[in-house]
Formats: sequence, C-alpha cells, structure tokens
Amino acid sequence: MPVFVALYRGINVGGKHLVRMEALRAMHERLGHQDVQSYIQSGNLVFKTPGSAAAITRKVATEFAAEFGFGAKVIVVDAKRWKTIVADNPYAKFTAAKPPTVHVGICEGEASAKELKALLTKTGGSESFVIATNVVYLHTPAGLGTSKFAAGMEKASGVPMTMRNWRTVEALWKMADAVK
Repeated sequence: MPVFVALYRGINVGGKHLVRMEALRAMHERLGHQDVQSYIQSGNLVFKTPGSAAAITRKVATEFAAEFGFGAKVIVVDAKRWKTIVADNPYAKFTAAKPPTVHVGICEGEASAKELKALLTKTGGSESFVIATNVVYLHTPAGLGTSKFAAGMEKASGVPMTMRNWRTVEALWKMADAVK
C-alpha cells in the first residue's frame, strides 16, 4: 500500500487555528488511513492508504473543514516523491553544517523561476533557490525569519506553497521509509 506525507498549512501557528495532533491523526484513521503518525505540532503526517495524492488531498481537505470548522491548506506527497525531494537537495553541503539554513517549499504546480528571480533581485538578500518539479529548495544563510525573499516566495512563485525546514523534511522521510 502506498505511503504518503501530508503537510497542513496554517494550523497551530501563533495561537490560531489550534488542532491537536491526536485529533488530526484520528480524522485520518476514520478516513481509512493506516499507520498514521504525526511529526511535531504543525500538521505533518505520514500514513499509508490506497489512492492518488490528488484524490487524498481533496478528501482530507474536505474532511478537515467539516471536522475542525475551518479550512486548512493541505498538500499530500507520495513517499517515492518525498524520497526524490530528499535525494535531490542541491544544498546538501549546508544541511550537514547548518541545517536551519535550508528549507523546501512544496508547491501545487510549477513555481515561476522568472518571478522568483525578480523577487530575489528586488529584495537583495543573500538567499539562493533552486526549482525542481513542484519544489523550491531555499538556502537562507542569514535565517528564514529575517528573509524578505522567503516572505514573498509564495506570491512570486504563482502557486500555493508550504515551506518546511530541512530537519522536518528529513524526519518525515525517515518516518515514511519506516512505514511498511
């Protein structure tokens, strides 16, 4: 049975849209997902279930809104794709030395390289990025929290995106790989 990673966006941030991970895992279990596990409190789940990532995304988004009373953006990625995201990291040399400086934006569609380059030029920071299929890898030498580029990435990319730091990306891969 295929394994998936679900990334919820906009929950448990700044004291708003609070969702207990136990409740989120229970919702997924009611949907028939197996071996449901969560990583930290920000809506990162690993589970196995039949179906496609697109169909699962639609189903969990609908169920989430009904269950919790508000909508949350969710992006579901199959574990094979997640493995590729980890393996293709162009900033691997930084993840060993300074993992907090590397992030991955998981996108719903292809990000606009032209618009992201224009934003980087406009913001003038020290960041760099690499676009892959539905992914934007980001290196922020001065940190993500102060990056004007990172703050404007989603709008400039032209597609919905959710960002995860490299430690989370690796942890989710280890969890997904362990689900049999």
